[in-house]
Amino acid sequence: MDRQRILEHLLALCAVPSISGSESEQHMPALLQELLRKVPYFAAHPERVEIFPLENGAPGGCVFALLPAAQPTEKTILLLSHFDVVGVEEYGAQQALAFDPKGYTAFLKTGQVQLPAQAQADLDSGNFLFGRGVCDMKWGIAADLELLWHFCEHPAEQHANLLFVSVPDEECNSAGMLTAARLLLQYRQTHRLQIAHCVVSEPDISPEGGRTAHPLHVGAAGKLMPLIYCVGQETHVGEPFCGLNPNLLLSEITAQLELSPDLIDCAQGCYTPAPTCLKQSDLKAAYSVQTPAAAYAYFNVMTLTRTPEQLLTQLEALITEAFETVLHNVELRRAQAEQKLGRAVRGEAFVPRVLRYGELLRICRAAHGERFDRHMEAFLQNSATADLRQLTVETIREAHRFCPDRSPMVIVCFAPPYYPHSGFLDGQSGTLQACRALICGKASELGEALMVDHCFNGLTDMCYLSLRGQNDLDALRESFPVWGTRYAVPLEEIRALNIPFVNFGPLGRDPHKFTERVDLAYSFEKAPVLLLELIQLLSVM
Repeated sequence: MDRQRILEHLLALCAVPSISGSESEQHMPALLQELLRKVPYFAAHPERVEIFPLENGAPGGCVFALLPAAQPTEKTILLLSHFDVVGVEEYGAQQALAFDPKGYTAFLKTGQVQLPAQAQADLDSGNFLFGRGVCDMKWGIAADLELLWHFCEHPAEQHANLLFVSVPDEECNSAGMLTAARLLLQYRQTHRLQIAHCVVSEPDISPEGGRTAHPLHVGAAGKLMPLIYCVGQETHVGEPFCGLNPNLLLSEITAQLELSPDLIDCAQGCYTPAPTCLKQSDLKAAYSVQTPAAAYAYFNVMTLTRTPEQLLTQLEALITEAFETVLHNVELRRAQAEQKLGRAVRGEAFVPRVLRYGELLRICRAAHGERFDRHMEAFLQNSATADLRQLTVETIREAHRFCPDRSPMVIVCFAPPYYPHSGFLDGQSGTLQACRALICGKASELGEALMVDHCFNGLTDMCYLSLRGQNDLDALRESFPVWGTRYAVPLEEIRALNIPFVNFGPLGRDPHKFTERVDLAYSFEKAPVLLLELIQLLSVM
């Protein structure tokens, strides 16, 4: 494995500012095709490097490249990566430098930016390269390219086919991997492949600090994103007790859900991060002296075993409790206002009502019949809203227009993206189990320690390689306003893929921050050797 070539590829990949959803992201497939066709085998067989368009006419594409083993075999190792990165707003005035790792690292050494203590220590060590994408995850792409180069130069060492797949949009909606999941089913049939394992090289973002062992992840946490839509009762600000402000209701719900330990999922010694609110807003478009009609928020909730149905049931109980608390506090404050004013204060009494989105649809359908269904289908198909979270909000708002009950209520649903938890939580595949001792022994020879981790705790395309347990498809469909029209996860295809995976990445820190960086000594000297060893072991077991 050629350290210098890995570094050169990393710098070339980072130079393209492939932020999710940007025009530059669409340039990456062509760059990858160019780099792949310099690999000796693909230089002779350029047709083996293919770019497949995304589904539904979305811009961009997925890159597939198949390197056959020297001896014909169906056994194949999938090398999976994503080539998009998150934005660079946090880099401030140095946003352009974020895509020039050498230049950005040199700039940081001038001391013009104050760094956190750990980042400053890493910078001073001279052993880290800073910049957007250096660890998440363009190091992984560079490492995969080097694996292809290595086996072209040492064909006798390659005992399984290598299928390079790199996709866009992992940092947003995973549109690339959702397309690739379907493509992989077709591709393995067309080329008569048996995809035995997938190797991914995402950086470790585990919450445990200070551990010295490098993880081999063999499972991944999933994600459901509950969206809470609160319908209030409008009123003039001169009579605030005659209505119910949805901002008040939503604030109490957020207080109940934010960082709630009840929503941390635990299993087999693994646990997910606590939930957190990603956006909260009311729907009032302009100033007036009328209180808002509705407000919404959506939350990041990670899963290990919890199903969509179980989460919905749990949320209904928490939201009902929050609703009751708000109504109690409003009545308490009205009584206090009456005492202070020495007269009666006019107000309204409300009853807590919490509905799932599917229940809202049934109420509207009962009132308006098939006309309602036709209207909603046309609304979704004709909407120009690109952001799927915003489209979810707009779809609920449109459906609620047809609801005969105009009293305050809370509507609970899910918004994209959805990641099913995946992998080997309860154990390891036989091959990975046999591989564990051997790869750990190789690491020990290099003075490093490896450990098996059953849960990668970040959002990852690995979730779309296999399914673990039940996924409550009915609950998903009923509670996903945009499911089937503008968004869907091919669960049956993923179940059919059923590809065991292992994640082994670089030693990096602070992905998604302006201090994102990758260690030079381990990540370019030892990690490539261990990655090669892992591929070779998986190929012969």
